[in-house]
Amino acid sequence: MKVNRTMDQQRTIHRGQFVADWPTYAVDWAGDVYGCVLVGSFADDGTNKIEILQMQPTQLVHSIATAQLNYPATQVQWAPHKITGRDSGNIPFNLFASTGGAFQLWSIEDGVVSALAMLKQKNTNVLNDVEGSTAPTTSMDWNIIRREIVVTGSVDTTCVVWNVERRIAQAQLIAHDREVFDVAFLARSADVFVSTGAEGSLRMFDLRSLEHSTILYEASSNGSLPLLRVSANTQDQHFVATFHLDSNTVHIIDIRFPGVPLLNLAGHEGNINCVKWAPGSRNICSTGGDDGQILIWNTTENGTLFDAKTCIHNP
Repeated sequence: MKVNRTMDQQRTIHRGQFVADWPTYAVDWAGDVYGCVLVGSFADDGTNKIEILQMQPTQLVHSIATAQLNYPATQVQWAPHKITGRDSGNIPFNLFASTGGAFQLWSIEDGVVSALAMLKQKNTNVLNDVEGSTAPTTSMDWNIIRREIVVTGSVDTTCVVWNVERRIAQAQLIAHDREVFDVAFLARSADVFVSTGAEGSLRMFDLRSLEHSTILYEASSNGSLPLLRVSANTQDQHFVATFHLDSNTVHIIDIRFPGVPLLNLAGHEGNINCVKWAPGSRNICSTGGDDGQILIWNTTENGTLFDAKTCIHNP
């Protein structure tokens, strides 16, 4: 359909719809104009799935393949696109991964999903090379520079660095005092990632020196609330966004000045449950909440970062 933006400018918006007969949870977009979307179910009866959806030029959304799971996928992610001359790893584009009961690799070809590997981590509290029993995984992030590297977070307080090309775990480290809830590589970084945990801290790690970490932000000592999610700015590696459990405020953290949020975004009438930076913008991010709203924020004014009081209004 056509939507008038100005008197002399029009923009075509492609819209499709897929109605699942099961609760949806994890989702990831492949990034193409008519690319594929991964959608995971959230069922407690042991019959979960990841549906691969594709929008056709007719604007219809079809399921083209299904992967079966026992436990709900806490996160799904396509293999990142190749950045010519900057990345490494012989990773095919039809590869995707999921976390949940385990960290799993999948491929799709000709409408058929194949389970390539279930990568297992050891339940241990030491920094070492690992393989062994499985601990449930809560989150993951794929490095876009070193495309063979994925980091996952787990309920056993650890993060694991995987080489998916070799199908091995390179290292496991104690990341938090309690469960790890989310992980994210910094923008355009081959080595640095951040994580959030149930004890209420945001921490930064470097793959070149995993014995040490930096606490970028943590709640007050009296009654710390878990930090549920973290999103790294896609253009500027200095900025990350995070939020607490039962909160309607997103905190923007500048990693050069840890301890205190640089910005606070508060506009939801209910608790926030997701935050994401725009893929091609340094200053635009979105938040979703229990109030049924998705808010788009501009975090700069005249080139200067500021506390946005309201989201962008687009009637």
